[in-house]
Amino acid sequence: MPLPRSIVAWFAVCWGLFLVAALVVGAMLVALYKETTSQRTERAAANLARACEAVLGELRAPSPGGKSSSATPDYASSVTRALEPFTGVEGGVWRASTGSLAYAFPSYEGSGQKTDLPQAEQPTIRQVVESAIIARRPVEWKRDARSQILLIQACPLGDGEAGIAAWTMTRVVTVGGRPFLQATTGLALLLIVLLGSAALLARVLWRWSQRLRTVEEALATGAEDLPVLQLTGQRDLDRIVKAINGAGAKASESRRRTESLLQRVAEGERLAALGRVAAGVAHEIRNPIAAMRLKAENALANEADRSRSTNALQVVVHQVGRMDQLLQTLLRSVQRSEIRRQPVMDIREFLAAHASLFREQAGRRPISMDVPDRLAPVEFDTAAVGGALDNLILNAIQNSHDGTPIVLRAEIENSRLRLSVSDSGLGVPESVREHLFEPFATGRPDGTGLGLAIVREVSEAHGGSAHVEHRDDGTTFTLDIPVGPPQ
Repeated sequence: MPLPRSIVAWFAVCWGLFLVAALVVGAMLVALYKETTSQRTERAAANLARACEAVLGELRAPSPGGKSSSATPDYASSVTRALEPFTGVEGGVWRASTGSLAYAFPSYEGSGQKTDLPQAEQPTIRQVVESAIIARRPVEWKRDARSQILLIQACPLGDGEAGIAAWTMTRVVTVGGRPFLQATTGLALLLIVLLGSAALLARVLWRWSQRLRTVEEALATGAEDLPVLQLTGQRDLDRIVKAINGAGAKASESRRRTESLLQRVAEGERLAALGRVAAGVAHEIRNPIAAMRLKAENALANEADRSRSTNALQVVVHQVGRMDQLLQTLLRSVQRSEIRRQPVMDIREFLAAHASLFREQAGRRPISMDVPDRLAPVEFDTAAVGGALDNLILNAIQNSHDGTPIVLRAEIENSRLRLSVSDSGLGVPESVREHLFEPFATGRPDGTGLGLAIVREVSEAHGGSAHVEHRDDGTTFTLDIPVGPPQ
């Protein structure tokens, strides 16, 4: 039997064991009461039989003073002498033809001597005596009443031909007797204890359950910090409540310190990222500026040559356009534009449309798709996600050898859409993995490092995230976004 795992269950088990023990004790008291009554009845019956034999012995004894047997026997004196040693026993002599010849109750506790035959039991005495005379042997009779047990014993004189028999009678009191009172008192006390314990335990269980429910509801508020719980008045439970309140206060303080630390760390990271961006911008813009300066100096040095001036101006315009495009790309990577979600009924068609844009550029790098047949419709900004997907496909092409496959996958799990691009290329250099999704972080000499930054901004603008898996045989970039607008 498995042990209970809650306090309430332990209470219930203890209550059940207590109830079983109470029932067993009650049964033992009842059995003891019954056994005591039975033993007293047996002793009374044996005592009654001896008293009946004593009366017969007195009747058979020779009369005192040497009188002849023809004299009238003194039955009353004989019965009195015979029954004196037997407490609670009354008896007499009975003749079948005439009725009672003598009666005596020497141990009668009332005032005076009792000489009247009990009228209520006279028919029964007659019946028992006549049965003994007819059967010519002692006859026992017992009647169980509500408050007592009546025992009668009849012993025929001689072989019963004279029609005379001695009889004795006693009563075994059941109600009001000491054994009965002890058993009744024990059962009554046991019942009181049982009912009182049941009421007390029920009250404890109810109050404990109510207090536990109050604590549970307070803890289920959903707040970031643990609520301050009110004391319940139950000493043991209040120790737990105080411990929870103390732990909640420490957790709140720790959370505030952690948030402050994270803010400082984030600020430091932002400044570090800003420094890297500034360095990247300076590096990217320096080359066009140098080219424009060189062309302008050449044009100024040769003012007579108009063709050289025109060529220099064309180079300047081209480099200015290059810088403008660079700055626009940089702004897109660090600024989140407004997301305009729209339904996309067929993800496979969406992926195929963007994959077809790079078929020629991919060359001998086959682009395949792994999309379930029945993928539910989703909502996202097709332009933004499409641009991010283009960056991932182009990145996979630029980092793959001819003949290696590129796989586009789509799946929906836990109400989130995962779009991934896997290649079997060279992988990402260790030196840039930590800052892979930051602007100007690139492992190629000819890369700007802005494509993956745009992928990250698009995913976060949708309420999702972007991450990379560095495999032994290549790299997988994943765009993870909710399937619909945030709730």
